[in-house]
Amino acid sequence: MQNDPFRSPRPAPRVVSWTQSIALFCFGASILLEIGQAQWRWPVIGRGWPILGLDVAGAVLMATSLGLLWAARRR
Repeated sequence: MQNDPFRSPRPAPRVVSWTQSIALFCFGASILLEIGQAQWRWPVIGRGWPILGLDVAGAVLMATSLGLLWAARRR
């Protein structure tokens, strides 16, 4: 159906896919660092700042990808 209002006229841009992939990588890396700190007491990481940074970067990237999806739908 061509006049279906729920169907997007264009597929999601590649940029959205890449930003979501990078955001998931950031979240996964922060989880692995959290486990590494808890289990093996890695001294290199230092007080959780890299974990917090990865979480914030992942959240910003995911919000950006959702904004791009929203903007693509409004066109």
